[in-house]
Amino acid sequence: MGPHRSTACARPALRPLLWVFVVMYIGGLNALVPNEQKDSLVRTTPLALLGVQTTPLTTTSGSFEKSSFSCGNGGCEHYCSICRKFYLSKTDCYNALIPYLCSQQFQSDMNAMNSSSWCMWDKVNSPYNKLTKCTEDVADCLLIPWPNKLVEQIFVDMHTSFFQECPEETLRDPPPNVVFALVMTPICLIPAMVVLVVLKTKNGDRRS
Repeated sequence: MGPHRSTACARPALRPLLWVFVVMYIGGLNALVPNEQKDSLVRTTPLALLGVQTTPLTTTSGSFEKSSFSCGNGGCEHYCSICRKFYLSKTDCYNALIPYLCSQQFQSDMNAMNSSSWCMWDKVNSPYNKLTKCTEDVADCLLIPWPNKLVEQIFVDMHTSFFQECPEETLRDPPPNVVFALVMTPICLIPAMVVLVVLKTKNGDRRS
């Protein structure tokens, strides 16, 4: 009877501990849910698009310490908070953010215009500069080098998708009169410079 009594007494004691564990687990999951008032970026970004695992015990590159994650400045906190919340390294976080924040906006801007305008620099200048600045700003916030391999690959893919069919301007030879002027000018200057040197030398000898 002794063992049965001890087991019966232990069961009620386990129930409060179980509820404490459930509450703590739910609280941990809620901590991963973005704050709608503080971080509109996280609120509007589907986690599936970012490729982020929401399991708090899962890391992408080994151990992760929030205290060691430095951020560029105060204006970058909305980017850095994503990396901290989902335990991403700077590189992994950058690889997840850039396609959603920068590449999709560029593709949307390009698709909004006529394909015949893709080869006109005055038309694509604004989206092109926005993409460049976006990738650079996020890199500065996460304190990683720019440009980097991801940015280079993005621009290669971008040129392949939108600018591959653009005609290349062929270089033409200058007119014959321009070529003649460029060739004869130094040829004529050489004798003139020789004469000036000789005259300068003679004047120096006379004074001495």
